[in-house]
Amino acid sequence: MSNKARRSTDLPKAAVEALRRGNLIEAIKVVRQERNIGFKEAKEVVEIHIASQPALKKKMDKVLVTAQQKFVRWMVGFLVFAVGVVLLVMLGR
Repeated sequence: MSNKARRSTDLPKAAVEALRRGNLIEAIKVVRQERNIGFKEAKEVVEIHIASQPALKKKMDKVLVTAQQKFVRWMVGFLVFAVGVVLLVMLGR
């Protein structure tokens, strides 16, 4: 196994813990700081690690779906609020 491939799957302990909590962004930040690399490279390292761990990949997929659902609910609520404000302004004239 090449050194680069080995390094790609060996994450710092803090990054692994962040992933266990479902915090992808924190894991990328830790890898960037510990390895002194750019965002893109750190993201690739974390993604390779996730892909090599089926249970972790499944968990991260669930985290992503939950985040998307929360965002959609927030946007629907915001749009309902905005429509309500527009209606109040129009009725107030």
